[in-house]
Amino acid sequence: MNIKILWFLIIVLNTFSSKASELIFKSRVATALNTVTLYTDSSYFKHSDIRFSEGELFEVLGETTLHHLDDAQNQKFKWFKIRSFSGQEGWIFGDGIAVIMESSDVNTKLKPFFKKRISLNNGFEKSVSWIASIGGFDNLYNSDLLSPTYHEFYIVITNEHGKSVHMNYESQSILGREFLNLFQMKDVTNDGIEDFLMETRSYSNLSDLENRTLEIFSLQSGHLKKILNERMTLNYGDDLFSPAMFKFVEVSAMSIRIEYVDYIPCTKFSLPYQFDKKSETQERCLEFVTYTYAWNNRKKKFVQFYQKNQNALKGIVYNPKIFLKSEPSFLSKKIENLKPNVPFTVIKHFEKVFIQNGEKKISPYLYVQSVNGNRGYIRGKVVHFLNTEHSKILFDFYQKPPLSKAKLKTNKLFLKIIREENISGGSSNQ
Repeated sequence: MNIKILWFLIIVLNTFSSKASELIFKSRVATALNTVTLYTDSSYFKHSDIRFSEGELFEVLGETTLHHLDDAQNQKFKWFKIRSFSGQEGWIFGDGIAVIMESSDVNTKLKPFFKKRISLNNGFEKSVSWIASIGGFDNLYNSDLLSPTYHEFYIVITNEHGKSVHMNYESQSILGREFLNLFQMKDVTNDGIEDFLMETRSYSNLSDLENRTLEIFSLQSGHLKKILNERMTLNYGDDLFSPAMFKFVEVSAMSIRIEYVDYIPCTKFSLPYQFDKKSETQERCLEFVTYTYAWNNRKKKFVQFYQKNQNALKGIVYNPKIFLKSEPSFLSKKIENLKPNVPFTVIKHFEKVFIQNGEKKISPYLYVQSVNGNRGYIRGKVVHFLNTEHSKILFDFYQKPPLSKAKLKTNKLFLKIIREENISGGSSNQ
């Protein structure tokens, strides 16, 4: 190779390298979400062998006014004119790159991470975090004004050499929607380098069920690796919320504790308590479930530390006039007067359906076992649950149960991040 050309390439690479992270602050940039192809114009008509790998940083020089059809996906995106790390200029189709967002459009929860200098490891000691997006249409109609919008949103980390990694935190398409609940940086692997915690909620267009997920990412060997993926949503039945709604997750360094109250078909009940069977659809047996993930340094991920621990849920009553009944009915036989503040075992949930003033309503009962060993039914609304993070949400549910569980709502936070010495970006107790 001609020595002058070699020196020119070295100068170009060094200049871009030293300014890669600086470019984010002063220019419009984009990152490759996968392997992308560079074309000479904004079309596929001319073949090209020029490809860039996932994580490549580009400077955006322009874009087409109109969206263009991608026949393979039946979606429309713009073409973007870019300049690459090596100085090459050309056009890349918009389904493969995420472009930096305007500050005013960035999610409020991510403002602290927009154009922020951060220090990680594995070649990302000097990096910048920023927020990027893809925008287009699902091509259902001839007019873009009628077609549903398609969006993907990313948190991007770029090092000083122009290498980027990314995390998808929100999306919207004809299939459904995903939203960000929480994003934080915290050293959960105890290696002195912060990891990325992200809680999202998603909805299918075919269901009202909120699917909530906790994901934790760690930078390993220059790549982001997902070291935990925990679905938090609890189901009562197909596409129906459990009254407990979500798992409670407590995150601390090196360990993650999970607990929840499980409403399961009684055919799957694992605890040694007898119960009378009344209905396949109106009853569920209850189990209090806990388990813990521990950081495995050899596998470089969180692994379940022990098998799920399933116990009985405990409850008490405060009113001294509460009786166990032989059936879920006011008129049924009294079995025992429950003493206030004396814990009993909760075995089963049963929903009695009735009509009042022409309106269908639900009156939930709980089948319990007293400290004396007697079993029977009591109204769910009189029970105060013990020793679980779900106590209040269950109490609230039994006070006024909705006819449809799809309408269950709560302001309770189910993710708690223990405050320690190495945390940034918002409140630690969520």
